Amino acid sequence: MKKFTALLMAAMMMLCLPAAFAVELPEGVPSTLQAPTISNLELLKNEDGVPYFRVEVTVPVSVIELDEARPTDGWVDMEMEGTYGEGDDQEPLADGGGLSVWVNEENAVPGKVNTYYGTFELIDEGGMTETDIKAKAYSFRYRFSYTYYYGDGPGEWDYVYSPWSNELANKSESFYQDASSWAVGELDKAKAADLIPEILMGADMTKPITREEFAELALVLYEKTSGITAETVAANPFTDTTNPQILKALNIGVTQGTSPTTFSPKVLINREQCATMLFRTIKAIAPNGDYSIEGIKDFPDQANISEYAVQPTKYMSKLGIIKGDASTGSFMPKATTTAQQASGYGMATREAAILMSYRTYEKMK
Repeated sequence: MKKFTALLMAAMMMLCLPAAFAVELPEGVPSTLQAPTISNLELLKNEDGVPYFRVEVTVPVSVIELDEARPTDGWVDMEMEGTYGEGDDQEPLADGGGLSVWVNEENAVPGKVNTYYGTFELIDEGGMTETDIKAKAYSFRYRFSYTYYYGDGPGEWDYVYSPWSNELANKSESFYQDASSWAVGELDKAKAADLIPEILMGADMTKPITREEFAELALVLYEKTSGITAETVAANPFTDTTNPQILKALNIGVTQGTSPTTFSPKVLINREQCATMLFRTIKAIAPNGDYSIEGIKDFPDQANISEYAVQPTKYMSKLGIIKGDASTGSFMPKATTTAQQASGYGMATREAAILMSYRTYEKMK
């Protein structure tokens, strides 16, 4: 078996090995492993025209370090659990197929930390080049296992497992109409973490996000991260909305009105407003946190940032949740000219807002 740092092999064959008695874990062997995260399931074809699935696998640093250390000369494997078919005809995928993930620079997914392409090759029983795999239903999820030895005799080994990853299916309906390719992986992770509010389900993620949508997104982030269910305000001050999610977000200080009596739910949000609402959400989750921005440099376009948004924009940048333009470092807080307004300059898209919410969740959980 090759080392995990070179290759992850599907470990379905482990089911056939002798079962070991429960023993005290040897030094260096953890009681559990962190789970993988899988995203971007694609159906591709090899040079012979045979279809196969490719998925992106995010491997926790702790799992890589465990296999590098290899206590008791053990090793990490990846196990698959999958189904084929739909409804009453659904059955487990046959042994023999499995996910192979080469953990090296060549196979790394560009722009993603510790994420590698994995391939799942279907068993070719003839006619695979003519089979319409897209018309068939497959679902997959994975977990890590670590095989360790606790003695010198035959069969004196046991396994430690991670929880199962999120599940991906080739025929599952997407929760969005459209999304940019660079955003899909984290959108899937946000969905798996239950961070997508109902109002954004089925939406075009490439479009700008409204105040109403962002308020609901921020509220979900608050409740998911804090474990507290927000309550609505005692009396609705707004004449243009009765959305209870907005009123909950108002009550915990995540959002405000555009006037004492209006919320303007359909107005689009720009980047500085987005940073401000996320900043308020973080403070609602952790009111006693350190929100200093001392030492954080001004953005090149600092003069265009509204005074109320200076601390939020710098703090969110400090956390790496909202970043400036890659080439200039400018924050692009909002449109300041008619031409910029016409082009949508400085606006926050739904997918960008969801990614910011997910990254905040990952920082705070």
